[in-house]
Amino acid sequence: MIPMNEAVQIVMDSVSQLKPTTVPLLESLGHTLAKDVVSDINMPPFEKAMMDGYAVVGADVAEASKGSPVTLKVIEEIQAGTIPTRTVSSGTATRIMTGAPMPDGADTVVMVEDTESEGDSVRIFEPTEPGRNRAHLGEDVREGQVVLSAPFLIRPPEIGILAAVGTTDVPVYRRPVVGIFATGNEIVEPDRRPTPGQIRNSNGYSMATQVVRAGGIPRYLGIAGDTVEDLRRMMQEGLDASDVLLLSGGVSAGIYDLVQGVMRDLGISVLFDRIKMKPGKPLTFGVCDSKLVFGLPGNPVSTLVGLELLVRPALRKMQAMPDCHRPRVRAKLRASFTQNPGREQFVPAFSEYANGAWTTRWVGHHGSADLFSISAANSLFVVDADCTTVDAGSDVDVVLLSEW
Repeated sequence: MIPMNEAVQIVMDSVSQLKPTTVPLLESLGHTLAKDVVSDINMPPFEKAMMDGYAVVGADVAEASKGSPVTLKVIEEIQAGTIPTRTVSSGTATRIMTGAPMPDGADTVVMVEDTESEGDSVRIFEPTEPGRNRAHLGEDVREGQVVLSAPFLIRPPEIGILAAVGTTDVPVYRRPVVGIFATGNEIVEPDRRPTPGQIRNSNGYSMATQVVRAGGIPRYLGIAGDTVEDLRRMMQEGLDASDVLLLSGGVSAGIYDLVQGVMRDLGISVLFDRIKMKPGKPLTFGVCDSKLVFGLPGNPVSTLVGLELLVRPALRKMQAMPDCHRPRVRAKLRASFTQNPGREQFVPAFSEYANGAWTTRWVGHHGSADLFSISAANSLFVVDADCTTVDAGSDVDVVLLSEW
């Protein structure tokens, strides 16, 4: 067995970054930008009003007050999307809407709340110094300026920026395609009622959704029986059509655990097959050219934890994503926890932040086959391999799984 930190390093050292591609703007959310994006225009592209009101010469209204308003002649009205045709001079004003271009001659906008319209005139009740309530040409972005630097994870605000600078075909890193299958003669699909000795395939579907959360594209392949022929066929299919291959079950030392032998027959170099961790000790990892292959344990909690700690970081690194690993915090344990020493344990937990500090507690699962209890977990607290008891109130490392 190798320590968990060594296993993580081996996996991450084996990752090759995927090649860039382009996707339509509305499909780019969640991708990583692969090339710097520059603006093709100034923004704002013209001097514009930031308020509804009147564009005026600031000196005209410098002494305006409620007791002594200034009256100006209104020469034009400018709505957003229209172009001014008249020049404002001393003694005149243009009625203007938010976002409309400023007319020549005007240097400030008096808010409509500080005015009163009188036919073709307006009375101004408050002074407004030059430069107020207007945006200058290019004050946000200049033409040719880099507005997004690669690599950058594209979120809704970045979609707006890309649209604003006319980038409709977005250069991004390709999402990895992940082939997924479960193994075992006892496994049946969810639409079948298990007969005695059978269980439904939960792993294949939970793995697929974890892959989506990590930014990958899952390709569910089905269930492979406990035969060399069945495993070889499905594993080869996964290698042919995927960047990463995930399978669950068949990786321990039982007589029907055939996965490693088939992996070697297909030219997959096995880099490790045991990790000094709990849950998930029998976890196999190999490479075939630039493709990654993970043999995850069959127990569902082990599969979920192994995928979060090893597979997810690899999928994110393939896309040049920031923060490949789940965030960690220090938290106080709310109740003591006891384990058999020997392996670093990642304990399904519920953690919360309140009053400036994190706390965490075990959700009380019954082992690595207890899928139902882990639905109450939003994190994993970490117990050192040589530790027997962690007392209540002790500080522990917590891996946050907030969007499980």
